[in-house]
Amino acid sequence: MSKYLVVQFGVFYALLFPGAVGFVPPPTNVSVVCHNFVNILYWNYSKPTEQTKFGIKVEAYESPSQTVDTSQTYLDISSYSRNVDDDYLVFVTAHDGQEKSENVSIRFTYIKDFFDKNKHKCKCSMDFPAVNTSVHKDVIEVFFQHPFMLHKQDLLNDEFTYTITHDEQMISYSCFEDEELCTAEIHFNQSIAVQCVELTLEGMIAGIPSHTYRNVCVPQQTPPETDKTGIIAALVGGGTIVLFIIMGFVWLLCKKLSQIPKIPEFLRNVLPSQSPATQPETNTISRMTSQGHTPLLTEETFNYGSTPSSP
Repeated sequence: MSKYLVVQFGVFYALLFPGAVGFVPPPTNVSVVCHNFVNILYWNYSKPTEQTKFGIKVEAYESPSQTVDTSQTYLDISSYSRNVDDDYLVFVTAHDGQEKSENVSIRFTYIKDFFDKNKHKCKCSMDFPAVNTSVHKDVIEVFFQHPFMLHKQDLLNDEFTYTITHDEQMISYSCFEDEELCTAEIHFNQSIAVQCVELTLEGMIAGIPSHTYRNVCVPQQTPPETDKTGIIAALVGGGTIVLFIIMGFVWLLCKKLSQIPKIPEFLRNVLPSQSPATQPETNTISRMTSQGHTPLLTEETFNYGSTPSSP
């Protein structure tokens, strides 16, 4: 009978002081979205009141713990987890006046060596830098910025190693922050023309992994028939140019010939090809009249071969 009274007294005490045994419901669905070094903590609460607040405690593996209170159901804890190379354990507790619930914890980290699937419910990630590509003949050129230029984290001021996988072949590269761009050249077979090539890029810096994918479409190579057309066009164009040159030469030759002086008049008279019979009549008369004042008819002329007659 005495045991029954003890049980009843325990139930009465629990109803009278619920905070002593944690009758304030704890938060549920606690999660962390940690991406590009921005860490947001989320949780749900089913029975909030005007006095409900939440206490968040951030414990780090290599840094001192920090505590903060909020009335919201989310909190940006990036400023409490600045060391991106650390491992963090976060506790969330609901407070209702003087009463509080049991705490709910979650663990996260960016470092690959710290990550444990059994302990970490979420995996933090860092984006691979934006990748640009250009295609030249049978080579794909890949270039992007160093991660330190994008995120401005002192931890990232280090060598960035990355691999590019294409056609089941993996090639390793590396670059540093002081280089203008991280570059790589991917050689491909020309037989893949008019196809899209998938490049898988995986990087690692300061123990933080990143990866991305990029599809590169290779333009169609010029077929041999198109080359023949180009040769024919070149021959036609060259022939046209040669024709214009010949026409210009003929025009210059004709112009030179038109400037040769005519044969002088006195040379025409001595040329053997011209007979006296073909000379103009006016020229003969002019030569005869030019000989002084000799009479045209003389007395001997009339007496030659005829009988003298008296006047």
